[in-house]
Amino acid sequence: MLVIVSVCRLVDNRVEIRVARPQHKSTSGQNYPSETEARAVLLNLGISQEIVDSYLRLLAEMGANQQSKFPHMDIPQHELLSYGFRL
Repeated sequence: MLVIVSVCRLVDNRVEIRVARPQHKSTSGQNYPSETEARAVLLNLGISQEIVDSYLRLLAEMGANQQSKFPHMDIPQHELLSYGFRL
């Protein structure tokens, strides 16, 4: 399934991962209590460690509630569902 994955650091330092289908209104998000847990999910969704590290470094420099979007990617629907992303 073609999706856009984005990450956002929330005010309370949790990390939110959102998944959206391009050109659709369906989105799904999950909050993680730590960057470590969010990193593990992003890696398991097939995003390379180098890219995840880069985006999380950028996220640390951004203000709370600002989103950083990864390029469009194809992730199997069963993988998304296994992490609670229902589109």
